[in-house]
Amino acid sequence: GAEMPQVSQAVARFRRGETVYYVGLRSSTMMLEYGQRGVVHCDPEGECYDVLFDGHSRIVRFGHDDDWPLSELCRAPPPVLLAGRFTVGETLYYTGDTEVFPCGDELQHGCRGRVLGPDNDYVLADFKGDDEGYCIRMGFEGCSNSLHVPPEELSHDDPLAGTALRRARDKIRARREKEAEVLAPLAAAFSMLIGPDGRIANERVQSMVEGIRPMLDSLDKEAQAKRREAEARRQQLAEELIAEEEGRAVPPP
Repeated sequence: GAEMPQVSQAVARFRRGETVYYVGLRSSTMMLEYGQRGVVHCDPEGECYDVLFDGHSRIVRFGHDDDWPLSELCRAPPPVLLAGRFTVGETLYYTGDTEVFPCGDELQHGCRGRVLGPDNDYVLADFKGDDEGYCIRMGFEGCSNSLHVPPEELSHDDPLAGTALRRARDKIRARREKEAEVLAPLAAAFSMLIGPDGRIANERVQSMVEGIRPMLDSLDKEAQAKRREAEARRQQLAEELIAEEEGRAVPPP
């Protein structure tokens, strides 16, 4: 494999204002991505470092406990070219057989996913040497956890292209994207509750309430309109059934 920057497992001494990069594997809590850039926010307290990442308002403290170890930070940008010559952020399709993982997620043949980063062993190997035998960490549609998949079971080509199964899955994906679009303002409003200090302030609660009020009013009006529409359809159907029964009850001349 190509020569790649080393991520030392020894405790490094970072300085305030220094740029660091996230190479961790447990990023769901803060929605951090592999390779995301951050800045050391303050002078270290013992072996702890506060890092503020691009696009985030909350500080992450590394070195305080096992959740955020210092080994998940490096000074040099980590490689985006992974095993199989795939890159972080690419959309790939699973070409292997359907498999149920210990976490409970079922990975189906043809499932679409996004490259999140390398697997654990690839990071612990300091990105050096041949990439053969390493997996890729993927985020698949319909799976709640990131899954480690061999690169030979991934492809840019959709194995289900043009099939009824792909059309059905596309409809499900479109519905989920619509739901996420509706909930995005709510998630953004909740993020306002937590400041850089990690605490919730009363003024932020009030701001969140005011921010989501128009969205909640709109959703309520939409729900009421759908209920009225459903009731009208039920009434129409009932009238049609009554008319049909009355027509049958009329004796022939």
